[in-house]
Amino acid sequence: MNPTQGLLAQFRSFDRVFWICIFMELMERMAYYGVRLVVPVYLVLSTSDGGPGLTHSEKGMILAGWAATQSWLPTFSGGLSDRYGYKRTLAAAVVLKATGYLIMAEAQGFWPMVLGTQVLAAGTGIFKPGIQGTMAHGIARSGNMSMGWGLFYQSVNFGAFLGAYVPAYTRHFYGWPATFYGCSALVAANAIPLFFYDDPVDERQTTTDHRSLFTLIKESVQELFTSPLLLGFVFVSAGFWFTFHQFFDMLPNYVDDWTNSSGLRTSVGTTLGWSDWVSRGQAGENIPQEQLLNLNSFLIMTTMFVVAWLSSRVHVLTSTAIGWAMATGVLAVLVYSPSVTTLLFAIVVFTVGEMMSSPKKQEFMAMLAPPGKRALYLGYANMPDGIGWVLGGLAAGNAYETKGDKVNLTRQFLKQHADGTDVSAWLSTADALGDDAKQEVVKHLGVANFDAAKSALSSADVVSRWADALPRGDVIEVAIASVPTLPNGAVNSADALRQYLFATYNPGQVWWIFVGVGLVSALMMVAYSVWARKTLDARPAAE
Repeated sequence: MNPTQGLLAQFRSFDRVFWICIFMELMERMAYYGVRLVVPVYLVLSTSDGGPGLTHSEKGMILAGWAATQSWLPTFSGGLSDRYGYKRTLAAAVVLKATGYLIMAEAQGFWPMVLGTQVLAAGTGIFKPGIQGTMAHGIARSGNMSMGWGLFYQSVNFGAFLGAYVPAYTRHFYGWPATFYGCSALVAANAIPLFFYDDPVDERQTTTDHRSLFTLIKESVQELFTSPLLLGFVFVSAGFWFTFHQFFDMLPNYVDDWTNSSGLRTSVGTTLGWSDWVSRGQAGENIPQEQLLNLNSFLIMTTMFVVAWLSSRVHVLTSTAIGWAMATGVLAVLVYSPSVTTLLFAIVVFTVGEMMSSPKKQEFMAMLAPPGKRALYLGYANMPDGIGWVLGGLAAGNAYETKGDKVNLTRQFLKQHADGTDVSAWLSTADALGDDAKQEVVKHLGVANFDAAKSALSSADVVSRWADALPRGDVIEVAIASVPTLPNGAVNSADALRQYLFATYNPGQVWWIFVGVGLVSALMMVAYSVWARKTLDARPAAE
């Protein structure tokens, strides 16, 4: 590390292959985040609105399975990259990822979406160690660890920033499947740089690796469970990732449900002369959630190299602990307010914390890695990520389904405030529903057909059954029509109902478990840092 070296000198220290990897990472992340930023909302979108119509619990299981494969596969694929060459594994990853997006484009229902996400996750799990292992070699030769991994992380978020506009464009003109097709094409383009790519050689390795596939897998597991420093890092880090991933898994739903950004849309449109934004904002249309959350990627894209340069002056684990505390602690503000001002504040603080901590896992793993095992150890860096992501996804899915989802809370509101006349009025017009909406009603009531559904809604406890049976895409509209005056005396409208539901049912409470776990992990990292630094300082220089 050369923390006193000038900024431009650090840039010039990286070789050609390093910059090829930066480009490949940018393209891969552009495709990945083109889907990742919208898929939490898409998965629970009603079938009548073009989505698969899943519950938040089903969404949580899909994302957890995605996380497990994507994060734990590198534990084994990292060793394969070290043994068989990074170029081969990167080529295999490109094929798998492109195929995964194609499957997701046509997936309707739970299991087809599981298949698509698993193929995509397998490709990502193979891609990560190969690209990061190559980067580690170039960064090691440059001597600028913090800057190298900072630039790598900056390329990730440059791709994420651009990727946020892929779904907005494609689905507006061509529908939801086009989003996945577009991302498949983006990731397939990574086959081109591979023609200019050369496998790096570990400058510390003096023998040729002839281990078999079985031996590689066995030794990968043994290495993980025989290194106290490695196991400690996995355990302590898992709690942070438990919280971190809900910025991308649960926050999109939370913003889509509870944040009114129409005023900001009008103001931005007026300032920039965008008449379309002004008219849409005045009509009450919000800024798409993925564009609001994209402030995260924009900040990293524009400032990561500065944070990396500054953070190179403190120990990697010190920077990590501070970043964790900032990124997780600030989410507490969302418990009390979903306003666009609160949201943007939370995104800024979260992003600074993320920049101080998230790239450091690669830097620390590269420091720990023995000769010839850089890709393997960088694969291990994804283990705590996967543990936290899997557990967090399951917890968030179940919590948001019952306590956070606006449509489900509106169903509760209808049970409390609608009456039999509202059901009768709905039944008189129910035949005009589209086929997808009728199928939703039939599914919710567990009956054979729509005629049986209408009969079921004339039985006892009709309001409760009706509220649960309503098509997801119609619930808000029905609630506004059925209860024209809210219990607080306000005239019912989409925004008035949103405010009433937030004040009455407190959906922000879903954030507490994630804030608590994240802050505890930050405290544990402080203790781990003291132990790890003493252990590393005592390690023989030859290591």
